[in-house]
Amino acid sequence: MINALRSFWAEPREPNPPRRVWRDWVLVAVLVALALLEGITREELVWRPISAPLHLLPIVMLLWRRTHPLLSVAVAWSVITGLDIAAIIAGRDSPGLYTMVGLIVFPYALFRWGSGREAVIGLMIMNVMHVTNMIFYPSGPELTAASFGFLLFPPALGAAVRFRDRAQTRAIAEAKMFEREQLARELHDTIAHHLSAIAIQAQAGSALAASDPEASASTLKAIKT
Repeated sequence: MINALRSFWAEPREPNPPRRVWRDWVLVAVLVALALLEGITREELVWRPISAPLHLLPIVMLLWRRTHPLLSVAVAWSVITGLDIAAIIAGRDSPGLYTMVGLIVFPYALFRWGSGREAVIGLMIMNVMHVTNMIFYPSGPELTAASFGFLLFPPALGAAVRFRDRAQTRAIAEAKMFEREQLARELHDTIAHHLSAIAIQAQAGSALAASDPEASASTLKAIKT
């Protein structure tokens, strides 16, 4: 178990993570629109003029979730946790937005593209907010267990996709290596066969040189061609 944890901790980042595509911009645009709409229409939202705009920063950080997974998680969860801590100190309800459920793609990206060290640190950062909410805003054992499952499923999925893709890449590389080795073996056998034939013909030509010069010359000519 300890060796497995050490191995995961030393896991490097996935090389060449995909850059931002149009789907990322659509996701951010939709979440920004929903966050603003919730901030405008949800009358019971604590510190509505401040909470809604501040929640836009975690949404925007989604654009860097693949290239800078730990930084994105740290910035996003710092904003969310900071607001919750401020509300706890002030004795107010949580100022969180329901729209923030869309940030569940952060832990997936963290385990899909980040290094093992980044994944562990990022998961700890996310759990700080989760445990803080669980302590100061208790919701019952069933919802607590469900929320932990909801938080841990995306990292598990990200890690599964990561290692599946790596296994496929390794299998493709091994198949290519096998093909190269097989081709080299076939070339070696073909060349060895031709060299053996040339040696036999040369020996035959040498043997016929004294008794049948014409046959010997014909044999040596065949070797040249």
